[in-house]
Amino acid sequence: MAENKGAAQKNQAYAISDVEGTRKLYADWATTYDADTTEGMGYVAPDVVAELAAEFLDKGAPVLDLACGTGQLGVHLRRLGFSTIDGLDLSPEMLAVAEGLGIYRSLGKIDMTQSYPLKEGSVEALTCCGIFGPSVIGPEHLAFLAPPMVSGARAVISINGKGYEERPFEDALEALFDDGLCREIYRGFNDYLPKEGIDALYVVLERF
Repeated sequence: MAENKGAAQKNQAYAISDVEGTRKLYADWATTYDADTTEGMGYVAPDVVAELAAEFLDKGAPVLDLACGTGQLGVHLRRLGFSTIDGLDLSPEMLAVAEGLGIYRSLGKIDMTQSYPLKEGSVEALTCCGIFGPSVIGPEHLAFLAPPMVSGARAVISINGKGYEERPFEDALEALFDDGLCREIYRGFNDYLPKEGIDALYVVLERF
């Protein structure tokens, strides 16, 4: 059976080791990304993250959708009652798709391999779906989540199960706790790309 385009692009994404390669991949993939991931691979992470956000985050607070991509998670957040959503992503082409949805208050570019260009203590609620895993954004980048978050802010994140098995994400999470940056208030494994046999660890963090 021929490999669907979504799976082929996913495998390319997993093999990329630099930001520019990631940028090019998503520039070429943006227009078919939603269909390739949801229909082609059964991508459910945005729905899972949104449901956790509805349970653990304050719907009245502005939420930062980090690595927002084409806005799949933003659609679910809006459906579940979040009215003020800002998005950041590496890819201008993916951001253009997200902008067309008309659900984001603001959208901007970010390179998540670097410290975020956000004021410390400025983020009240955060979601981050589909970016931490076996590719460029790894466990060493988890610590960048904490500084922009105000004390008491919560973040819902997914960690691709393949990446979780292959890389020291657990050590990076423990470092967040040991360094007094965040505490964990939820964790659980759930589907991610079920048609590809990949699950994910979903975590809710609260900033000290």
